[in-house]
Amino acid sequence: MTPAAAAAGLAAVALAALCPGCGLDLGEPTEWVDVATIEGALAAEHGAADEMPAVPAGSRRTLRVVTYNVNLGADPEGLAAQLRANPALAAADVLLLQEEEAFPAERASRTRRLATALGMGWSYVPGRMKGDGTHGLAILSRFPIEDAHVMTLPRTEAWKPRIAIRAEVVVGEARLPVVNVHLETRINITDRILQLRPAVLELPAAVIVGGDVNTNPFLWEEGEVPLVPLAQIADTEQAPLLDDYMRALGFTTPAAEVGATHRVHGVESRLDAIYTRGLAVTPAQVERTLTTSDHWPVWVDVTLP
Repeated sequence: MTPAAAAAGLAAVALAALCPGCGLDLGEPTEWVDVATIEGALAAEHGAADEMPAVPAGSRRTLRVVTYNVNLGADPEGLAAQLRANPALAAADVLLLQEEEAFPAERASRTRRLATALGMGWSYVPGRMKGDGTHGLAILSRFPIEDAHVMTLPRTEAWKPRIAIRAEVVVGEARLPVVNVHLETRINITDRILQLRPAVLELPAAVIVGGDVNTNPFLWEEGEVPLVPLAQIADTEQAPLLDDYMRALGFTTPAAEVGATHRVHGVESRLDAIYTRGLAVTPAQVERTLTTSDHWPVWVDVTLP
């Protein structure tokens, strides 16, 4: 796909978001499902923090929200130590985590061990089976997490299922809706927007969306072969185009200037994002001192309305 074609696809998808039925095939509808209704191996796991911060009635509250792909999170205690050692991340109130896992042979889910080490509550929602365990997304919070839902995102190719989770962080009398997403890697920008689209439409007026959106700098040939970008000929970065789409839906893009959030084989890319709507928000920051993942955590401060 050329950059021109990607831009044309972006325009078509943005039009479809504003005008359903205008001609673009968006596939089968995808809906949010209450995680409390899911049983069996893919059932969600929840836990509350031992202590919750006091929130005086009528007070305004600013929360630090972090998104972080923990790259399977195999050492929760080591990750917790790195988070606590970083002043910016130690102050986090909400963590949106991707690539969390749980296995029967381990003494507890990795999400639970990480949340316990940080003194936070948690909600772990598996997206698929992995061996005899599960792989999914998690939300950690110093405040109660309620009304958790999961959405299976459209599969643009025959890859592993991708999900988004949505919940409300309850801060005294206020509620902060949060959405955590993890998109496919080997897709181009139009398919990426189509995969994300169901999770970001029809959200509350005030909401924060974060996650690993995998906006890599490659063009993909049928999802198999990454074509190396030739910056001197064309800009193949997906991140600015996804930012444009989210702005069309009324979101701000505080992470647009954050720079690289991922490094592998010497290639740095902005794969992770935070989007907000209806909230006062600071410019995003990235913490590149952590070494437990191939991603770096990104954070913002949001003031509840």
